[in-house]
Amino acid sequence: MKKIMLSALLSVSLLLSGCSFGTFSVDTLLAAPKLSEEQKQIHEKVIESIGSDIVLKYPKSGENRSAFVVADIDDEPTDEAIVFYEHSNIFNADVGINICVLDKTSDDNWKVKHKFTGPGTDIDRIIVTKLGKNEKTSIIVGYSTLNINEKALEIYNYADGTMNLIASDTYNVIETIDLNNDKYNEIVLVQSGAEGENATASVLTIKDSQIIKSSTSNLLTPSEAIVNYTKGKVSQRNKALFVDSRNADGTLRTEFLLYRYDALQNPVYQIGQELSTKTSRPDGYYSADVDGDGIIEIPTVTLLKGYEMLPAEQQLYLTTWNQYTDFYKLTPKVVGYYSISKGYMLQLPQEVIDKVTVKRDDITGEAVFYEYNNSLEESTTELFRISVCPKSESEGYVNMGYSIITSVGQIDYLAKISDNKYVEYIPDILTLRRNFYVV
Repeated sequence: MKKIMLSALLSVSLLLSGCSFGTFSVDTLLAAPKLSEEQKQIHEKVIESIGSDIVLKYPKSGENRSAFVVADIDDEPTDEAIVFYEHSNIFNADVGINICVLDKTSDDNWKVKHKFTGPGTDIDRIIVTKLGKNEKTSIIVGYSTLNINEKALEIYNYADGTMNLIASDTYNVIETIDLNNDKYNEIVLVQSGAEGENATASVLTIKDSQIIKSSTSNLLTPSEAIVNYTKGKVSQRNKALFVDSRNADGTLRTEFLLYRYDALQNPVYQIGQELSTKTSRPDGYYSADVDGDGIIEIPTVTLLKGYEMLPAEQQLYLTTWNQYTDFYKLTPKVVGYYSISKGYMLQLPQEVIDKVTVKRDDITGEAVFYEYNNSLEESTTELFRISVCPKSESEGYVNMGYSIITSVGQIDYLAKISDNKYVEYIPDILTLRRNFYVV
């Protein structure tokens, strides 16, 4: 699903930069997927029980983007299905987000067991997980509400044909992570502070089907400033939730929440402004696992050669992706050119960083790498250029001397390398492939 979404978003950005894809809209790119045979069977059973005036509701975020959750949520031999929908008839009494739970019978049929209404206007995310070795499977549902700065959380378990509400709360950010490495997830919840105060984060665990708030930590930022978050490793042993927030001047900074000494900690908050300042960078540079090793890196930027005197809206950057290490340090891992709009990173060898610069081709939308010579105007020796286009157009580029670096979904990343024999650090296509990352 991540690859599908990436391809859709890249298609939109490429359209805006001049690549022709034919006629389409964002809505058609993100249209609800076709139902599988199993989902069709479940859908038909819901219609038989409820009526045909229903519209399936798909989560807006998270790993699960389906209106159908099919899983064993009661530790019995057969699966259950949870379906999220709303009524298309505005006069229906069940206004809002509705949930239907079905049980799979021994003859592979489906039977409606329970129907109820959730507290929101849309589905933010759905997480199904076990929060403890001897605990029932938890169904965690985040609902969007009319309050755009806060979402509604409900946590259920399923027993005896009924979905039981075991906890409810509000949140701005929710994620499940195995923080303490016990092979079971904990819930990390970021919530608004009191009026005028910054956000707080909590760890929720479960015991005997009761939710317990076991640890809390403060953030440096108010919850409404949070613009992105992602989970992953902070080291080979420890996992964390990384939170990117927007500063008052429009720049970004990163905080991260991890478990140490049996408590939730935020190293950026603990050391204060010093580490926060180190992570400050322009908008759009979100934390990510750029090199695919499972560890989340925090980006920082410096200007590419030749851009020092240009206005901010024209500047291009050299991006360094950093790993947090103990004693409040950021250690550089990958350095190179990062295209936010095209979704790729090209690592540059340390020995050539001061010898090259990048210009954008306003006509083709390509990133063009040049040998740097005193200024942008004097840097005219092209080394190579990178293009991003749909597979349907790649053949034309290959015929013009481009080579495919890599592909994601229906998107191809290509490079055209100069045949200049006088610049010794022009890479070959194999080198570009080794140092190229889709972010």
